[in-house]
Amino acid sequence: MKRVLLTVAVALLIPGLLGAAPATMGVYFDGKTYYTPAAPFAEFDLYLYLVQSDYFVTAVEYQLTQPGGLFVITGIDFPANFSVQLGDPASGHSIAFWPPMSGYPDGYDLLATYHCLTLAPCSSMPNYALTIGPSPGSGALQGSFYPENDLFPIIGLTTYLCPDGVANEDGSWGAIKSLF
Repeated sequence: MKRVLLTVAVALLIPGLLGAAPATMGVYFDGKTYYTPAAPFAEFDLYLYLVQSDYFVTAVEYQLTQPGGLFVITGIDFPANFSVQLGDPASGHSIAFWPPMSGYPDGYDLLATYHCLTLAPCSSMPNYALTIGPSPGSGALQGSFYPENDLFPIIGLTTYLCPDGVANEDGSWGAIKSLF
């Protein structure tokens, strides 16, 4: 009987562990799949989100990397449950929260809002990548979760400013139909 119960418990536990989606962190735009800044030195906002559903997140550590110095963060706003931050996004950033972030009910949490600007026109910076990667201090992209502040891995995402090859001209429905 003990073997049967153990077999049933393992059979129920393994699919639950394998079906858990990994946590991801990325920089997003406001309702758009890509962003093209209006002009150099025009301010815009980017949003740092953690997409997860398994943890009560108490802290994250990461670094926001870019290929050159054409993108600048001028300010950062944090959610109401923000506790403390160390560093800055470009050189390694840690953010702590209390009460913890739960991802409830949507499965994602807003960790920070970046106020940004670019120093060049989009024609000078096509496919400009903003990548969430490991913090240089620990060498890891990770978070901690309640109650014991155990660590969990996070997968970093890449976002592109000024994407090359994305159509952005207005056209009529007839012009679109003629493509097919």
